[in-house]
Amino acid sequence: MSQPGFVWNRKVLTLRSSGSVGQLDPNCECMLLDDDGKEVPDGQPGELHVRGPNICIGYWRNPHATRESISPDGWLKSGDVAIVKNGWFWIVDRKKVRVFCSNCTVCSSDTL
Repeated sequence: MSQPGFVWNRKVLTLRSSGSVGQLDPNCECMLLDDDGKEVPDGQPGELHVRGPNICIGYWRNPHATRESISPDGWLKSGDVAIVKNGWFWIVDRKKVRVFCSNCTVCSSDTL
């Protein structure tokens, strides 16, 4: 899943935030987790998990994919690896190698 919804607010970009996807939208929650499921400190990469009223609630007619991507308490595992510094987020990698979109498979850049 590459588009969980509108979770980024890019209201004021500065040189410090150059290349950032923005700050978290006020309606959303976010956590960055390592491979063991523990939160990482600021400045360290982790898989982006988001939750909020604008996040998808599941895959249409695919409960297996929904269970694999969304936790019982509503956290979406994005598959993106991000870093947060002073409230600004940067997407730095993909945890999942393949993304399926509109009956197409899109591979991350390192598999090309």
